[in-house]
Amino acid sequence: MTTRGFFVVAVAMLASMLSGCFPASDEGNERLAPSLTALIDQALAQDDLSDWDRAALEKASAEGQISQADYVEGMDLFDACLKSAGIEFTRTTHLNGVIEFQPPPGQYSDVEIEAQGKAQYECSVNAVTQEIFRMQQANPDLLTDFPQAVVNCLKKAGVVDDEFTKEDFENVAGSKTGSAEYPFDVMDPEAQTCLYSLGYTVKVVE
Repeated sequence: MTTRGFFVVAVAMLASMLSGCFPASDEGNERLAPSLTALIDQALAQDDLSDWDRAALEKASAEGQISQADYVEGMDLFDACLKSAGIEFTRTTHLNGVIEFQPPPGQYSDVEIEAQGKAQYECSVNAVTQEIFRMQQANPDLLTDFPQAVVNCLKKAGVVDDEFTKEDFENVAGSKTGSAEYPFDVMDPEAQTCLYSLGYTVKVVE
Protein backbone atom coordinates (compact mmCIF):
# COMPACT_ATOMS: atom_id res chain seq x y z
CA MET A 1 0.00 0.00 0.00
CA THR A 2 1.22 3.51 -0.78
CA THR A 3 1.20 5.93 2.14
CA ARG A 4 2.11 9.58 2.23
CA GLY A 5 3.13 11.76 5.13
CA PHE A 6 4.24 15.34 5.53
CA PHE A 7 7.51 16.36 7.02
CA VAL A 8 8.98 19.79 7.57
CA VAL A 9 12.15 20.81 5.79
CA ALA A 10 12.75 24.48 6.62
CA VAL A 11 9.63 26.33 7.62
CA ALA A 12 11.38 28.51 10.19
CA MET A 13 14.60 29.35 8.33
CA LEU A 14 13.70 32.96 7.67
CA ALA A 15 12.32 33.47 11.15
CA SER A 16 15.65 32.32 12.57
CA MET A 17 17.75 34.30 10.07
CA LEU A 18 16.02 37.59 10.65
CA SER A 19 15.31 39.13 14.02
CA GLY A 20 12.09 40.89 14.89
CA CYS A 21 8.44 40.18 14.15
CA PHE A 22 5.73 42.66 13.26
CA PRO A 23 1.96 42.51 13.81
CA ALA A 24 -0.15 42.07 10.71
CA SER A 25 -2.65 44.88 10.30
CA ASP A 26 -5.59 42.70 9.27
CA GLU A 27 -4.90 39.46 11.14
CA GLY A 28 -3.69 38.42 14.55
CA ASN A 29 -0.59 36.82 13.03
CA GLU A 30 2.90 38.21 13.26
CA ARG A 31 4.86 39.03 10.12
CA LEU A 32 8.50 38.56 9.20
CA ALA A 33 8.60 42.24 8.20
CA PRO A 34 6.16 45.06 7.36
CA SER A 35 6.85 44.61 3.63
CA LEU A 36 8.95 42.58 1.23
CA THR A 37 11.37 45.48 0.79
CA ALA A 38 11.72 45.74 4.56
CA LEU A 39 12.44 42.01 4.74
CA ILE A 40 15.12 42.35 2.08
CA ASP A 41 16.66 45.30 3.91
CA GLN A 42 16.64 43.31 7.16
CA ALA A 43 18.63 40.62 5.38
CA LEU A 44 21.07 43.18 4.01
CA ALA A 45 21.84 44.28 7.57
CA GLN A 46 23.44 40.89 8.25
CA ASP A 47 27.23 40.71 8.38
CA ASP A 48 27.67 37.19 7.06
CA LEU A 49 26.01 37.36 3.63
CA SER A 50 27.88 35.90 0.69
CA ASP A 51 29.00 38.37 -1.97
CA TRP A 52 26.44 36.89 -4.38
CA ASP A 53 23.61 37.15 -1.84
CA ARG A 54 24.48 40.77 -1.04
CA ALA A 55 24.57 41.81 -4.70
CA ALA A 56 21.29 40.04 -5.46
CA LEU A 57 19.58 41.54 -2.41
CA GLU A 58 20.83 45.06 -3.11
CA LYS A 59 19.32 44.78 -6.58
CA ALA A 60 16.09 43.38 -5.10
CA SER A 61 15.89 46.22 -2.57
CA ALA A 62 16.07 48.77 -5.39
CA GLU A 63 13.52 46.90 -7.53
CA GLY A 64 11.15 45.89 -4.73
CA GLN A 65 11.38 42.16 -5.37
CA ILE A 66 13.76 39.32 -6.22
CA SER A 67 13.67 38.59 -9.93
CA GLN A 68 13.09 35.09 -11.25
CA ALA A 69 16.36 35.35 -13.18
CA ASP A 70 18.40 36.15 -10.06
CA TYR A 71 16.70 33.37 -8.10
CA VAL A 72 17.40 30.83 -10.86
CA GLU A 73 21.03 31.96 -11.05
CA GLY A 74 21.39 31.27 -7.33
CA MET A 75 19.81 27.84 -7.69
CA ASP A 76 22.06 27.08 -10.65
CA LEU A 77 25.05 27.84 -8.43
CA PHE A 78 23.63 25.52 -5.77
CA ASP A 79 23.12 22.78 -8.37
CA ALA A 80 26.65 23.17 -9.74
CA CYS A 81 28.06 22.99 -6.21
CA LEU A 82 26.17 19.77 -5.50
CA LYS A 83 27.40 18.23 -8.73
CA SER A 84 31.00 19.19 -7.92
CA ALA A 85 30.55 17.18 -4.71
CA GLY A 86 29.27 14.21 -6.71
CA ILE A 87 25.62 14.74 -5.74
CA GLU A 88 23.03 14.49 -8.54
CA PHE A 89 19.60 15.58 -7.34
CA THR A 90 16.36 15.66 -9.28
CA ARG A 91 15.40 19.26 -10.07
CA THR A 92 11.74 20.34 -10.18
CA THR A 93 10.46 23.83 -10.94
CA HIS A 94 7.10 24.44 -9.26
CA LEU A 95 4.26 26.51 -10.69
CA ASN A 96 5.38 29.67 -8.89
CA GLY A 97 8.99 29.34 -10.05
CA VAL A 98 10.35 27.89 -6.79
CA ILE A 99 12.88 25.15 -7.49
CA GLU A 100 13.07 21.89 -5.54
CA PHE A 101 16.03 19.53 -5.36
CA GLN A 102 15.46 16.00 -4.09
CA PRO A 103 17.51 12.78 -4.22
CA PRO A 104 16.30 10.38 -6.93
CA PRO A 105 14.02 7.60 -5.60
CA GLY A 106 15.91 4.72 -4.07
CA GLN A 107 17.54 3.36 -0.96
CA TYR A 108 20.55 5.19 0.42
CA SER A 109 23.12 4.11 2.96
CA ASP A 110 23.81 6.18 6.06
CA VAL A 111 27.08 7.29 4.46
CA GLU A 112 25.28 8.47 1.31
CA ILE A 113 22.64 10.33 3.32
CA GLU A 114 25.34 12.01 5.38
CA ALA A 115 27.19 13.05 2.20
CA GLN A 116 24.00 14.48 0.71
CA GLY A 117 23.28 16.49 3.85
CA LYS A 118 26.84 17.78 4.07
CA ALA A 119 26.82 18.85 0.42
CA GLN A 120 23.49 20.67 0.79
CA TYR A 121 24.76 22.51 3.87
CA GLU A 122 28.06 23.50 2.30
CA CYS A 123 26.42 24.58 -0.97
CA SER A 124 23.77 26.76 0.72
CA VAL A 125 26.01 29.83 0.72
CA ASN A 126 23.43 32.01 -1.08
CA ALA A 127 20.41 30.75 0.85
CA VAL A 128 19.05 34.09 2.05
CA THR A 129 17.97 35.22 -1.42
CA GLN A 130 16.45 31.83 -2.10
CA GLU A 131 14.42 31.81 1.12
CA ILE A 132 13.10 35.33 0.63
CA PHE A 133 12.08 34.44 -2.92
CA ARG A 134 10.05 31.52 -1.55
CA MET A 135 8.22 33.88 0.80
CA GLN A 136 7.72 36.39 -2.00
CA GLN A 137 6.05 33.73 -4.15
CA ALA A 138 4.06 31.69 -1.62
CA ASN A 139 3.67 33.85 1.48
CA PRO A 140 3.09 37.43 0.25
CA ASP A 141 1.68 38.42 3.66
CA LEU A 142 5.06 37.39 5.16
CA LEU A 143 3.36 35.52 8.00
CA THR A 144 5.57 33.88 10.61
CA ASP A 145 2.73 31.37 11.08
CA PHE A 146 3.77 29.03 8.26
CA PRO A 147 0.85 26.56 8.63
CA GLN A 148 -1.55 29.49 8.17
CA ALA A 149 0.49 30.67 5.20
CA VAL A 150 0.15 27.20 3.64
CA VAL A 151 -3.62 27.27 4.16
CA ASN A 152 -3.82 30.74 2.58
CA CYS A 153 -1.80 29.53 -0.40
CA LEU A 154 -3.91 26.36 -0.83
CA LYS A 155 -7.11 28.40 -0.73
CA LYS A 156 -5.82 30.92 -3.27
CA ALA A 157 -4.86 28.03 -5.56
CA GLY A 158 -8.31 26.46 -5.21
CA VAL A 159 -6.91 23.28 -3.67
CA VAL A 160 -9.08 23.57 -0.54
CA ASP A 161 -12.32 25.43 0.16
CA ASP A 162 -12.88 28.34 2.52
CA GLU A 163 -13.87 25.98 5.33
CA PHE A 164 -10.38 24.45 5.50
CA THR A 165 -8.54 25.78 8.56
CA LYS A 166 -5.03 25.87 9.94
CA GLU A 167 -6.11 23.24 12.46
CA ASP A 168 -7.25 21.00 9.60
CA PHE A 169 -3.87 21.37 7.95
CA GLU A 170 -1.96 20.69 11.15
CA ASN A 171 -4.00 17.51 11.63
CA VAL A 172 -3.10 16.46 8.09
CA ALA A 173 0.57 17.39 8.50
CA GLY A 174 0.80 15.28 11.64
CA SER A 175 -1.03 12.32 10.15
CA LYS A 176 0.64 9.03 9.29
CA THR A 177 -2.43 7.51 7.70
CA GLY A 178 -2.84 6.49 4.08
CA SER A 179 -3.34 9.02 1.32
CA ALA A 180 -7.08 8.33 1.22
CA GLU A 181 -7.39 10.21 4.53
CA TYR A 182 -6.13 13.47 3.12
CA PRO A 183 -8.83 16.07 2.28
CA PHE A 184 -6.94 17.15 -0.86
CA ASP A 185 -4.55 15.59 -3.35
CA VAL A 186 -1.14 16.28 -1.83
CA MET A 187 0.55 15.33 -5.11
CA ASP A 188 -1.42 17.89 -7.15
CA PRO A 189 1.02 20.43 -8.70
CA GLU A 190 -0.81 23.36 -7.07
CA ALA A 191 -0.65 21.68 -3.67
CA GLN A 192 3.00 20.72 -4.13
CA THR A 193 3.82 24.31 -5.05
CA CYS A 194 2.32 25.69 -1.83
CA LEU A 195 3.71 22.94 0.38
CA TYR A 196 7.30 22.90 -0.81
CA SER A 197 7.57 26.69 -1.10
CA LEU A 198 6.64 26.97 2.57
CA GLY A 199 8.91 24.24 3.84
CA TYR A 200 6.80 21.10 3.66
CA THR A 201 7.41 18.09 1.46
CA VAL A 202 5.63 14.77 1.15
CA LYS A 203 7.29 11.43 1.76
CA VAL A 204 5.84 8.58 -0.27
CA VAL A 205 6.38 5.08 1.06
CA GLU A 206 5.43 2.02 -0.98
